[in-house]
Amino acid sequence: MNWTKEQKRIIDIKNSNILVSAAAGSGKTAVMVERIITLIKNGEDIDRLLVVTFTRAAAAGMKKKIQSSLVKAVQNREGDVRHLRRQLSLLNRSMITTIDSFCMDIVKKNFHLADLDPDFRVGDESELSILLQESIDEALEEEYEKINDDENFKKLVEGFTGNRGDDELSSIIQSAYKFILSFHDPFSWLEESVRKLSITGEELKNSKWLDEIKSYIELLLNGAKGYINTAVEICKEPGGPALYLDTLKKDTDIVDNLIALIDRDMKEFMTALKDFNAPRAASFKERDYPDVDIEKQIEVAGSKNNSSMRAQYKAVIASIKEVLPYDLDYDKYAWEINEMYGSLSSLSELIIKTDKNYREKKKEKSIADFNDLEHFALKILRNKKETGEFVPSEAADYYRKKYSYIFIDEYQDSNSLQEAIIEQIRRENNLFMVGDVKQSIYRFRLADPSIFNYKYTAYTRDSSKLSDETINRTIDLNKNFRSRDEILKAVNFVFKNIMSKELGEVEYDEKAALNTGTEFCFNTPVELNIIQKDVSLKGYEKNGDEEDGEDFKEAKSQIELEIESMKTAELEALFAAKKIKELIKEEITIPGNSGTRKIEYKDIVILLRSVSNWAGIFEERFNKEDIPFYYDGGKGYYEALEVKIVVNLLRLIDNIRQDIPLLSLMRSPIGNFTTEELLKIRLGNPKEKYFIDAAGKFIQGEKDGDHSELLSKLKDFIEKIYSWSYKSRYMNLNELIWDILMETNYYNFAGALPNGKMRQANLRMLADLAYKFEKTSMRGLFKFLRYIEKVTKGADDRGQAKTLGENDNVVRLMSIHKSKGLEFPVVILCGLNKQFNLQDTRNKILMHKDYGMAPKYVNVDERIEKETLARTAIRLKIKKENISEEMRVLYVAMTRAIDRLIMAGAVGNLEQRQRIWRRGHSEYFVYKGLSYMDWICGCLFEKVNLEKFNEIMKIGQQEGWNLKLLSQYELSMSVNDEFNLKESRIKELNEFKKMENSPHYREIGRRLSYIYPYAASVNVPTKLSVTELKNLEDKEFSKLRYKIPTLVDIFNYNENDDKFLLDKEISGAEIGTLLHFVLEHLDLKGDLKSYGIVNTIKRMEERKLLTEDEAKIAAGTYAEKIEEFFKTAIGKRMVNSDSVYREVPFVLRKKANDVLESLNEEDLILVQGIIDSYFIEDNEAVIVDYKTDRIDERKNVAAQVQKLKEEYEDQVILYKEALEKITGIKVKECYLYLFSIGKEVQIL
Repeated sequence: MNWTKEQKRIIDIKNSNILVSAAAGSGKTAVMVERIITLIKNGEDIDRLLVVTFTRAAAAGMKKKIQSSLVKAVQNREGDVRHLRRQLSLLNRSMITTIDSFCMDIVKKNFHLADLDPDFRVGDESELSILLQESIDEALEEEYEKINDDENFKKLVEGFTGNRGDDELSSIIQSAYKFILSFHDPFSWLEESVRKLSITGEELKNSKWLDEIKSYIELLLNGAKGYINTAVEICKEPGGPALYLDTLKKDTDIVDNLIALIDRDMKEFMTALKDFNAPRAASFKERDYPDVDIEKQIEVAGSKNNSSMRAQYKAVIASIKEVLPYDLDYDKYAWEINEMYGSLSSLSELIIKTDKNYREKKKEKSIADFNDLEHFALKILRNKKETGEFVPSEAADYYRKKYSYIFIDEYQDSNSLQEAIIEQIRRENNLFMVGDVKQSIYRFRLADPSIFNYKYTAYTRDSSKLSDETINRTIDLNKNFRSRDEILKAVNFVFKNIMSKELGEVEYDEKAALNTGTEFCFNTPVELNIIQKDVSLKGYEKNGDEEDGEDFKEAKSQIELEIESMKTAELEALFAAKKIKELIKEEITIPGNSGTRKIEYKDIVILLRSVSNWAGIFEERFNKEDIPFYYDGGKGYYEALEVKIVVNLLRLIDNIRQDIPLLSLMRSPIGNFTTEELLKIRLGNPKEKYFIDAAGKFIQGEKDGDHSELLSKLKDFIEKIYSWSYKSRYMNLNELIWDILMETNYYNFAGALPNGKMRQANLRMLADLAYKFEKTSMRGLFKFLRYIEKVTKGADDRGQAKTLGENDNVVRLMSIHKSKGLEFPVVILCGLNKQFNLQDTRNKILMHKDYGMAPKYVNVDERIEKETLARTAIRLKIKKENISEEMRVLYVAMTRAIDRLIMAGAVGNLEQRQRIWRRGHSEYFVYKGLSYMDWICGCLFEKVNLEKFNEIMKIGQQEGWNLKLLSQYELSMSVNDEFNLKESRIKELNEFKKMENSPHYREIGRRLSYIYPYAASVNVPTKLSVTELKNLEDKEFSKLRYKIPTLVDIFNYNENDDKFLLDKEISGAEIGTLLHFVLEHLDLKGDLKSYGIVNTIKRMEERKLLTEDEAKIAAGTYAEKIEEFFKTAIGKRMVNSDSVYREVPFVLRKKANDVLESLNEEDLILVQGIIDSYFIEDNEAVIVDYKTDRIDERKNVAAQVQKLKEEYEDQVILYKEALEKITGIKVKECYLYLFSIGKEVQIL
């Protein structure tokens, strides 16, 4: 391979810590692999290299590439072949993994140093989420018990909870707890952050908080100057109001003076700010200035126009006063912060208690989360000295000696905790870090790009002239081998204008710019599509230009914004579908090749900043347009109708006194009740609190008559619910769900509906979720339902099941975050005008790694809530970092494309937006931009007036970009045309179907109308157990078809339940299995008295055949009953026999119509069962079948015994037939022994 000069340096440098700043598509992975291969060829063992990647997929991909390179090196005999072959064998043991897996390895090998169970596991995300919430609830409950004695907690609760509960406070605790865990010493950070709130005015004067506010004021002043400069440009245009130029010169002088003062003397600055009075503009009368364009005059200084340039600049100056409402009264600012010290101290205590509770719960269940792994690993790798200083431990020394080289991929996404772990095991000169701070987009996962930036600044830029003594070096890789030149130029054009050290956290200079590394045979410019909406989002345009102490005023309610967003999504989905249909007829260029090929669906990806609420709209549109579509993610799984119905059924199984789930199920295909029937049931007993009680009274009160059909239907329905409820006690959840789906036939019903395959996939997914849930530390239906409730409300909801995979020929839709590290021939970037999400700046308590914690000032007594200086500073810092992150997200999106980059956004009130775009891309206007569209168009249309803008859009070219202005009407028309064409073709096909166009028409009809003559046999199972056969009816075959009986009885008794034998809540199967098990192991020639039987049970317990609880129940309940059995005539006959056989399994083949007359005589069924016992007497067999059925001795015993004889007669006849056929021995007698009354009953 032909490496560039910089790549070759990276591969060859030794004995240095190397930080590689690798731009998108620069081949960093290939270089990293080559450096590893070079080290191996030079004699290094691969298991002495630690390679840390960001994802498991990346780790697997890197291993594969290393393996491929090693195989190639062996084949080409590059170096010591024996050594290379050894590396191939060591590859699977090598530590090429994620930081989490590496920490897991450390903790597993040193569990004793972290006081952990050696068999601990990483908990399921939802399981851990539930445990954390329980820990928070317990911590709050403990504090509530003593709230009257704790003034600080009382203030915290009253100041930071809503009227309907403490969910808000609970959320604050959870977010704060998760935030601090990203630090290597979280509780020290928490303690220090709270301590900072106890601050004096003098300390505040010299704090980081005030420095941040000064920086923001400078930004505002530059913004004010930007408005003035734009006004000057308008005045100088043809038809511009030049009469204002003198006034604007005075405005400029005032702002320049304020900028100079803020750096020089804050006191003088505040005096000048208070004295600020904008000069009066020259009087304008239209008749005096006939050449002036009225619209331009209004835009510059219109007296009634609050959006004029001069009005905007004055509003910005006024907003500075709101940032510092008390001038420079630092003591007053400090007093407000101090007032909140007690509340935050109480919050800190709650977080510490939550952590204690959470750790105890996890320890009890032997589970950990990913944060734990990193903290445990760090605890193992370092010790704390008495001075409080941390030093590496013996374990750290072991890992330092073990790993000759440490490679860290995606270094820009590290945090301080991960950095601390690496610091414990690194040597002086063995670090290799590669990343790109411009692609650091995981701030929500608490990634800290400042770690990368600090080293990038501190390290020396590499050069061949540097001496070997220079250990720390940085190298830039800026040549992009992925994308075409037009895409790279577009990326450079945007980011050199908007990205800076202040916004973006990196200066986008020549070192950061992308250089072309691959040639394409045709030129294809980047495409920007501006979709003009008919309805504008009023107020949106002025959000970015008016300050009110918050980031911006919300123009509409959240609901209105969501509705507007969905309308926008429909428009952009329409555009994307239209564009894809055009693309699929075109060709793309093969990189580095002069050839082309047809575009396929799988070449196209649609990227969105956020897919929530949009993915479903795109999917619906694409389905209508017959475009194959795949989206891996989303929400709404638990809202799918088929899932809701089954979940409601599970809720009823858990607790039938829930009216909404009950009515939902009764109206569903499972219940199949009509509204009129439900009304009859309810109106018959309107005073009952629950519907199920009304149904019960309806059943009791109704006699056979007009409602006999409804009565029967209701009885069957309720019996089914209770039957499933009973099964839920001993069945696995996933088995229970499948049993329900098959018994109700709902699985097949769902498959027959539109999108049936997806519906069935959703139902299968529910069963799979239940299976996975029971693999966690949580068990049971109640906890599963609570888990579903939790994930439905939270962020863990999942998307519906997919019937197409991402490897099929489909158009993929994904978030920009998911696309990171991937590349696509065609990228359609939608949602450009979607507003940035700045919600995390609105929390009452804000946190920042450098600035600590800061709340709003809350006076509970006076019901006052307002900003503190500390919170203002943190809010401004967070907003700046959010904007920097958004900038990097846009960079990632634009650099995914190989051949085509198509961008689109729907814009309302285009003229107003254009006026904002013309102001350009100064730092202030970038800061105030509300969307990617504002940034991109601010670069493209800087200083471009409306006339020029319209002209450019007609030409369709600007700065090498293809520009298109689309209207909503144009998009709708194109879709309508296609729809009409489709309808006409369908009509033609229907007409064609009516005609006999083939000589085989009748034969085809005969074949297609064929009816299978053996339909009754379809549901006949291959095997049936005797128990299932006992009460079998024709309608039950369909559910038995999916159930294969076992040849071994499995005892499934509840160990925590010691209920008595005759308690109706204990399953007959459980009783029978335990009793049979004991009888099977008794020595019939031994002691059959109660004492001897108990000794046998104890020996079974010692041999682990029975649990302690099972043995206790068997000895306490059954010992005497078994003794009574052996005292009966049949028991004595059994003991006296020389040949006794117990628990004898058999399989008997029978004709289906012998089992049920309605079945086909040609079908065969295997009847399977277990004979409890039989003994040989006079060369003939006697069968004894044990029964534990309950007999109520208060009622007619003889009648109950007769009923049991009739019930079990067919079963015993089958035993007799099977035994005679298998052994050839005649069966002379058959008995049932009823343990409930201690009596044998001859049945044959």
